[in-house]
Amino acid sequence: MVAIVRKASSSLFLSGLSAILLALAARPAVADTYVCAGDSIRVFAEDAGLGSAPIRTITGPTAGVAECYAIALDTWHNELWVSTQSTIRAFAARATGDVAPLRTIGGSGLFAVGLAVDVEADEVYVGSPGGAIFVFARTASGTPTPLRTIQGDKTTLNTVIGLFVDRVNDELYAVNYLGNVVVFDRLADGNVAPLRPIANVTNPVGIVVDAHRNEVMIATGAGSVLTFDRNGSALRTLAGGSTGLTQASGLALRRDGNLLVGNQYHSASTPDAVFGFPRTQNGDGSPVIDINFAAPLQSVLWGISSSLAFECGEGQTTSSCVFRGGFE
Repeated sequence: MVAIVRKASSSLFLSGLSAILLALAARPAVADTYVCAGDSIRVFAEDAGLGSAPIRTITGPTAGVAECYAIALDTWHNELWVSTQSTIRAFAARATGDVAPLRTIGGSGLFAVGLAVDVEADEVYVGSPGGAIFVFARTASGTPTPLRTIQGDKTTLNTVIGLFVDRVNDELYAVNYLGNVVVFDRLADGNVAPLRPIANVTNPVGIVVDAHRNEVMIATGAGSVLTFDRNGSALRTLAGGSTGLTQASGLALRRDGNLLVGNQYHSASTPDAVFGFPRTQNGDGSPVIDINFAAPLQSVLWGISSSLAFECGEGQTTSSCVFRGGFE
């Protein structure tokens, strides 16, 4: 019996070691910033600044991202996910040009805006402005039947534009653009009530959860980033003239402690931007990162993600460094 236990322990140790080595091998060496920018996906280098040109761009009729909204980077499988209203598409993480997606999920009635990828469960979550959340197998393609659907009057879902899967606490966060954020059990299915509301917020858009610190960060159309604890108590407000924020959209928390915030200006002459702030910044203050798009002018920035997501072992997820963005 002792020999059997030792063998099992050794097997578990080797399995765990293999998983760690695979994760380290997949970890990117640079902090590329991925941006959903209307007619394209643009990727900026770690040192990008004012007027920086993207180092890669995915756009064109074959790519099919003319209406790019949410974006999710899966560094475990080296895939980049994007929602385009009528579909969700998975590309190779380092794809560029007018390239075909690896897989496309569509179907009658699918209205895809919010997006999250659960790499441990091999599942993709899709938020719909129609008041529903659909869960598909990550490897699905074509018009698959959802594994689970959260929908109905008890859910309190309306325009679901942001999603985040918290594997540490087995919870699913949903952003309703009409004014609140609610939390479900990760495996919720059907017409079920949320576990709890987080907050009532004016035009919430992007969301990121720092499970290690029990913090929930929400970007708002009012030009602010609000931070709450997991029970909904207010902790910080990032806002003010010096921040440059007018209508915050996507969020991404990097493991160097910087919070990336997408910003829309709704201007015919001012390009949208990605600003970076220290995670704990409170009140007004200038960004430490400022990426304003180079030509061609782009003024429809929505979701953002980073290849240097918050470290897996510190509580962001349990198996891979993944970022999710959500929007209108």
